[in-house]
This record gives sequence, C-alpha cells and structure tokens, in this order.
Amino acid sequence: MKKYLLVISIFVLFTIDAVAQTNELTHFNTERLHVNKIGMIVLGGWALGNMATNGALLRNPSSNEQAHFYRMNIFWNVVNVALAVPGLRHSLITDPSSLSLAETTAEFHQMSKILLMNAALDVAYITGGYLMREMAKNRPKKQDILRGYGKSLILQGGFLLAFDAVLYLALQSKSKGLTNILDKVSITPESIGLVFKF
Repeated sequence: MKKYLLVISIFVLFTIDAVAQTNELTHFNTERLHVNKIGMIVLGGWALGNMATNGALLRNPSSNEQAHFYRMNIFWNVVNVALAVPGLRHSLITDPSSLSLAETTAEFHQMSKILLMNAALDVAYITGGYLMREMAKNRPKKQDILRGYGKSLILQGGFLLAFDAVLYLALQSKSKGLTNILDKVSITPESIGLVFKF
C-alpha cells in the first residue's frame, strides 16, 4: 500500500510540475509574441507613414535632391512593409500554447540573432549614407542623387537602429522567464527530465 501511495505521490508531483511548466511556457510565449506584434506594428506604421508622406511630398519636390530623398524613402519602406506583414501575421496566428520548449528556445534565440545582425547592418546603412554625401562633393553630375539617397539612408538606418535596439532589449527583458523554465529541465545522454526544486 505504501508503494502505491509513493508512486501516486510522485505521479501527482510530476503532473503538477509539468502543468506548471506548460503554463510558464505558454505565458512566456504570450509575452514574447506580444512584444513581436507591437514591434511589427511599429515597423509597419513607420513604413506606411513614410510611404504616404513621401509619396505626397514627391508630387511637388523643392529640388532634385529632395525628389531623390523622397523616392528612396518610399523604396526603403516597401521593404519594411514586406518584413512587417509576415512578422505581424506570425505573432497573430501563433497559438502560444502550441509551441514546445525546443521551438520556443529556437525562435527566441533566432530573433535575438536577427536583431543583432540587423543592428550591425543599420550602422552600415548610416555609414553608407554619410559616404554618399561625401562622394557627392566630387561628383557634380550625381550630386543630387547621392545627397538625396545619402540623407535617406541616414534617416532610415537611424530609425532601424533604434527600432532593432529597443526590440532586442524588450525581448531580452523577457528572457528570465525562459531561463526559469530551462532551469527545471535536466538533460543527460540517456534521458530528458524535469528537475524538482523544493
């Protein structure tokens, strides 16, 4: 009888801990997907706002340089919309409870890496913008396009650098939840199991 009580007690403890871990994982995924959703709304809003504003300003530019600036802003934000829409869709249709621990960990780390890579690219865009403005000084025939595109790269790269940095920090602020879940998992060459911490 005591053996049965011990087995039942262990089963109940395991079940309670597994349910708690599942709830923690679902909560973490809910928060992570919410941060991503807000990020994609901000990116999409910036892109659509830029396209509308620059499209309107392009109808009557004050100079050729300004026309090139407006055009490049529009081109740039077509790409931003193309990135924001699938990201937003993923955040909206993904059921937070449907993701396994492995999937959650992979998605979290992949997004972190992408944001860090993007931040490095953003610095390159800004640098490229300044280089284009410098090149314009020695190329009078291409001065307007180089200045206009250069200003656009600086503006768009600056926004994206701030955006990627804030989104990265927002996601990292949620990482403690994932760390707490992973602390309860024990992996050995022979098995995977939960670690009971009393």
